[in-house]
Amino acid sequence: MPLLKTMHTAFDLLPDAVLYVDGRLMSISDVNHAACACLGYTCEELRGMGLQEICPPQDITALAKQFESMQDTEPATATLRTTQRSKSGLMAAVEWHVSRIREAEGEYWIIVARRLADVSIGTQGESYGLGLPGHDPLTGLPDRRLFERRLDRAMQRSRQHEDYRFAVCFIDLDGFKAVNDRFGHMVGDQVLCEVARRLVGCVRAGDMAARFGGDEFTVFLDDVYVESDAAHVARRILDHLQTPVALDDRSVEVKASIGVAVRSPDYRKIEQLLHRADQAMYRAKARGGNQWAM
Repeated sequence: MPLLKTMHTAFDLLPDAVLYVDGRLMSISDVNHAACACLGYTCEELRGMGLQEICPPQDITALAKQFESMQDTEPATATLRTTQRSKSGLMAAVEWHVSRIREAEGEYWIIVARRLADVSIGTQGESYGLGLPGHDPLTGLPDRRLFERRLDRAMQRSRQHEDYRFAVCFIDLDGFKAVNDRFGHMVGDQVLCEVARRLVGCVRAGDMAARFGGDEFTVFLDDVYVESDAAHVARRILDHLQTPVALDDRSVEVKASIGVAVRSPDYRKIEQLLHRADQAMYRAKARGGNQWAM
């Protein structure tokens, strides 16, 4: 990464956050001081972190596709408006100005992130006017309507291509009401934001994690052909939730019940698939929770 190393000192003088991203791995290779201050991480914490940890994966996918359409353009540049999550869980609306650089070692993106008019979302649930259509104002995840639209597109595709299959995970947090009752809704909202962040870390770029409502989340899994693939993701989500959420002077344990449904020709409507995933989730909860059911 010779060119990026040469530019690093100059970028550290910029007031805007700058991230160097490995375009193949979609992981952060380096950052400037402003990025650390903006995101609340140290340089060491950010290096090697997946880009999806701070940005919705569907936005990353859209940006990658935009660059794919500019294969013969050098240098290639793009602009993306997205949400950016800090270490504390605070969501902020930002505009990314991205340049693609190709070197012998590989392809890199230089992202200059600029805050949009001081609009953001706090971990306590106050909305500061982010106003991104189709996104939950607390967690920044896609909301129920956007998730159902994504599911509907997948259903239409499956009708046209018989070999295409996908899956849905329906996730309900176990005992979340007790968290609100014991610690208050402010802490509860922080827990929801952390759960959202961990879910994003469990999915691939083409998948979608969404907040369905309250303490319910859903995950769309694209190109899932065998039930064991979907089961693997469910187990990974449970593993990611095992670590208690650290909040100032306390830690909060988070458990979940997960229902999984893989699309088959029996399902003609998205409501049927969601209903089956919901039923499976209740079976997992009836067995004591903190587990998944197909």
